[in-house]
Amino acid sequence: MTLSVPGRRLLSVPTNSLIAPTLPGFEPPSVRVAFLGSGSSGNCTAVAFGETLVLLDCGFSARETKRRLEVVGLGALPVAGLLLTHDHGDHVAGLRVLAKRHGMPVYASAGTWRSRRIGEHPESACVTSAEDRFAIGGIAVRSFRASHDTAEPLGYVLEVGGRRIGVCTDSGQLTEEAAEALRGCDLLGIEANHDLEMLQRGPYPAFLKRRILSARGHLSNGQACAAIEQLACDRLTTVVGLHLSRTNNAPELARRALVARAAGIGLGADVFVASQFEPLVCELSARV
Repeated sequence: MTLSVPGRRLLSVPTNSLIAPTLPGFEPPSVRVAFLGSGSSGNCTAVAFGETLVLLDCGFSARETKRRLEVVGLGALPVAGLLLTHDHGDHVAGLRVLAKRHGMPVYASAGTWRSRRIGEHPESACVTSAEDRFAIGGIAVRSFRASHDTAEPLGYVLEVGGRRIGVCTDSGQLTEEAAEALRGCDLLGIEANHDLEMLQRGPYPAFLKRRILSARGHLSNGQACAAIEQLACDRLTTVVGLHLSRTNNAPELARRALVARAAGIGLGADVFVASQFEPLVCELSARV
């Protein structure tokens, strides 16, 4: 299968069948968004433009992060900055070594920095809060509040090359503040953690099911669909489902739900789901 959508492509990398091969004839400049892995065993997203590379979360070891960056052709770039969403281990496991190796600024909320899970702070630690705006190289960043069971979790919108990339994962609800920040994105990464029926009938204990279903838990496929409907706009060309549960969801189930909702509202976006194990890479042609 080959996409024939001007200004968008997915790189051919070792991954599952939901990901399309390279679109021939595509020329730089481009904004590259690589979901290196997404799920309870590790989360990391890379956004690159020119020589600037920014990471969102570092839930893999530094070695594994490097390996996955090399798989998607970004291994030679220094990391210009790291954005942390929250302090859970599947989002910060590689922090200490990555920060020491690259010496880049690391942005997180005050609540995240206070967490015992973080350990010793890197010298380049920076405090950010909801609605802050700052720049890393040529990439403009806006942070916003997420809704998760940890202190001051954040989501981020990155603007680069005339494109807007929004990422909201590990959030039990899409708050109005988050929705306002995420409107007008070209690429939206939105959590689609679980299928409600699979979770309710599944093996998790009752207390864990209640946590996941709470307003500070994780978005379901249905909630992700509702978010797409709320955030749909003419420039939204790519939607990526994030943080799928291996126990309570399935990639094709999540993708089918997201595709159906997009089609139902007339949104002509490409829809994919990120894998825990293999990178998913999207490119957007820059508007220069």
